[in-house]
Amino acid sequence: MARSTAAFYEALDELIAAGDDLFVPVVKPSRTPADDQSRLFLEVVAFRERTGRAPDRNARAPDEMRLGVRLDSFRKDAAKVGKLRHLDQYGLLDAPMAAAVSEAAPASLDDLIAAGDDLLSTPDDHIFDFRETPVPQPKAETDTIAERTVCKDFEAFRPIFDECIADIANGARATVPTSSTYQIGVGDMFIVDGALAYIAEVDRHTRNDRDDARLRIIYDNGTESDHLLRSFGKALYRAENSRRVLTTDAGDLFKDAKPAVTGCVYVARTLSTNPALADLADHIVKIGSTTETAAGRIAGAASDPTFLLAEARIVDEYETRGVPPKKIEGLLHRFFGAACVDVRLPDRFGRSVDPREWFLVSRVSVEQAMRLIATKSLHLYRYDVGQDQIVPLAEA
Repeated sequence: MARSTAAFYEALDELIAAGDDLFVPVVKPSRTPADDQSRLFLEVVAFRERTGRAPDRNARAPDEMRLGVRLDSFRKDAAKVGKLRHLDQYGLLDAPMAAAVSEAAPASLDDLIAAGDDLLSTPDDHIFDFRETPVPQPKAETDTIAERTVCKDFEAFRPIFDECIADIANGARATVPTSSTYQIGVGDMFIVDGALAYIAEVDRHTRNDRDDARLRIIYDNGTESDHLLRSFGKALYRAENSRRVLTTDAGDLFKDAKPAVTGCVYVARTLSTNPALADLADHIVKIGSTTETAAGRIAGAASDPTFLLAEARIVDEYETRGVPPKKIEGLLHRFFGAACVDVRLPDRFGRSVDPREWFLVSRVSVEQAMRLIATKSLHLYRYDVGQDQIVPLAEA
């Protein structure tokens, strides 16, 4: 095998020394810029042969626009025109002649009119005659423009607003989004542009062949307006978060509905022996609610994180009638929010829990707050954390 390999390389050396064509590299000639220009121009010529016209640089088709721009660049370069002239069998390199102007253009509208242009001298029509323009019809005048004015008898309406605000606060009334005044009537209430609006009067009539109504609207800031029903509807549509206040009596529409959820609100104390709660156990209370009984709610307190994973005892219980107890509980939590105790402890799975139902509040303050809710006047008071007292807002 070694002798064969040596013989092969000896024969290869002889071929190389003899200058055989097999070992002469072939060098591919490079294209010159002139050849590239010829190739590019021939693409323009090919377009002329296909379409019978020169490419237009303002064409919508991208290919034609590209060739048109290329042809314009050739026309503007005299050196390129000289090198490509022998390929231009259609005279594409010759710049197109501009259309000759037979006479000077008029310098002004007066010159155009004086020249007697056909556009201005037609026998049938004249550009300054507006014979076909319809006569504008006068618009119906607005009878009055509704503006808010001071309500002189506002004291007669103040109790209505106070009761409504209290009902919304304690959950007796709900609000729903609205942009409609369908079936509006006396006594309806809306929230528009952040103001509480009470419909005191509805005077129905026909205006411009359409049924409408003139309203007397009283606002909780002591003003009133006399908007038309349709105008008030537009105001509700434009206002962000406009709402209708539902009445406490739903009427026949809900006569077959289920009765309101009832239950109780309870106050409980913890029986925890956790050393971390030793100083607080006798001072904090849990404010909770249930639709069942309070005793049943604390039955599983020892395994319930909301009861601090410890037994508890009920110290006070308040029955709620006609109002979901959860709403009363939420109202109390917001009212005593500044006295909420931040307690963190691990549950039976080792996860950290943060019950938010424990407050550093006396049983007396909770009882007083429940009485204010019953009389729909809690919104007129605030809780003083430092003194553990409920005081009127006037003293804030």
